Amino acid sequence: MAMAYGATIDIVQRGRLGVISFFFLLVLMLITTKLVQHQIIEHAAFSTIAKEQHLANEEVPAKRGEVLVYDSELKDYYPLATNVSLYSLNIVPTQVRQPELTAAKLMPYLADTGVEESELISKMRSNKVYIPPLRRRIEEVEAKEIRALDLDGVILRAEEYRYYPEDSLASHILGFVNRDQDGQYGVEGYLDKELSGVGGLAAVEQSSSGVQITIGNRKIITPEDGASVVLTINRAVQYYVEKKLKEYVDRFEATNGEVVIMEPSTGKIVAMASYPNFNPNYYSEYPLEDFVNGNISSVYEPGSVFKIITMAAGMDTGLVSPSTVYTDTGEVLVDDKIIRNSDLKAHGLQTMTEVLEKSLNTGAVYVVQKLGRYLFSKYLTSFGFGSATGLELDGEVGAPVRSTKDWAEVDLAAISFGQGIAVTPMQLVSAFGAVANQGNLMKPHVIDKILYPSGAVSVDPQTIRSVIKPQVAQLLSAMMVSVVQNGHGKQAGVPGYKIAGKTGTAQIPTPSGGYEAWDTIGTFIGFGPVDSPRFVMLTKIDRPQGMRFAESSAAPLFGDIAKFLLNYWQVPPDK
Repeated sequence: MAMAYGATIDIVQRGRLGVISFFFLLVLMLITTKLVQHQIIEHAAFSTIAKEQHLANEEVPAKRGEVLVYDSELKDYYPLATNVSLYSLNIVPTQVRQPELTAAKLMPYLADTGVEESELISKMRSNKVYIPPLRRRIEEVEAKEIRALDLDGVILRAEEYRYYPEDSLASHILGFVNRDQDGQYGVEGYLDKELSGVGGLAAVEQSSSGVQITIGNRKIITPEDGASVVLTINRAVQYYVEKKLKEYVDRFEATNGEVVIMEPSTGKIVAMASYPNFNPNYYSEYPLEDFVNGNISSVYEPGSVFKIITMAAGMDTGLVSPSTVYTDTGEVLVDDKIIRNSDLKAHGLQTMTEVLEKSLNTGAVYVVQKLGRYLFSKYLTSFGFGSATGLELDGEVGAPVRSTKDWAEVDLAAISFGQGIAVTPMQLVSAFGAVANQGNLMKPHVIDKILYPSGAVSVDPQTIRSVIKPQVAQLLSAMMVSVVQNGHGKQAGVPGYKIAGKTGTAQIPTPSGGYEAWDTIGTFIGFGPVDSPRFVMLTKIDRPQGMRFAESSAAPLFGDIAKFLLNYWQVPPDK
């Protein structure tokens, strides 16, 4: 019995050993299968994962292109927007050994930041991993001084910044680059893609702790630097224009003002200014409204300067000539509305030249009623009103013109002398440029060329269309000379030169549909010398105090700048 019982136990134990052995054999087979799968079948996939764990991708930023102007005195390009390496001042609290001493030594460099010494000591004693920079945009001279202090836990980090060497000069043309490195407004916004370039990528091998292996493998995709842009702007003229515009806005306690100067034969923008302006180096310190370029982004009713457009249409169709006469009774009734001259006078028998000299509203109505709404609308479109000019600046608006089917007869009459229609200064300069350029409308442009890494691409002058006949443009120019010599534009004249131009005093619409009782917008547009125009220019002063009419605000500003231009370009007198 004992032997039988022992044999039974032996058999059971052997059975258990067999099960256990089978189990371990099964596990070994599974492990072997997995190893074969991972190391042979899926070797490539796991090898890629392993490599990725040892590789780190780092973006390599492209260098942003510069915005340049050609300086004739330097005979070289001069940057209005470029790139600089500056520094930010940072602290790592856990590495600061003597907070009080460190704070005392740093405070002279934090004088204008608003950081108090007690606050700085408190930050240094904290256990925070990250603290925002105490100060940014530190130049190399100060950075060198801070480094010399040799303070534990104080770090200077290099940062790339967009830098504008001339501060606020041409700020509305340039725009700025924000903290996300995106171009905003002006050229920076319009040509952001071209200026930005294409960033690269560097794949570097690193250890398990994340440290780069110096002799490890590196794969680099080279960045493509951005293109640089050359503007048509004349830096000396731009400086003078901005200085004079500020002077006049301040003198008349106006809210703002604009100036645009264009070369009529090519469409090149020589200068463009809007005031108030801003410093793009410190754009975050300015209100949003200061970024708006009033020359391309703000619309207004232009007033009597628009009589030139009405007269151009009337003369080009042959319906009137400079010597055509009508009887001015001082007012005209249209749709039960009485339209009066701005001087509230009746002048009797008047020629079309006298209509412009005296800026008679009734004379403009006389011409537009001969034209009719459809023919007049056709000329408005041909002169470029109702659509953007296509100037290469971010933010230009088109100022659409209402459909003629929505015009009442009084609307047609009001538009003839610049009320009831909204335009931008750039549209007006472009349209008057056609009169100065023998009737040919040019496309305005502020970009002279784009300097790509592969080579330069120039922006050539572009004729959009012929708007009026050359002989009509010549006759109209002579009539505008008479406005400056005998009419309301005397203060825009320059002794020794024949300057053509027209004043415009515009009422300001109210939300309720009427017009403000006193405040106005003064505009003067003209060109010269008439026989071979070098410039067409608009000057505009908004809400001047104490000067209701443009002949006393915008006209003298035009005259000052015109005199400077003719002297600067050494244009010989023509009379």
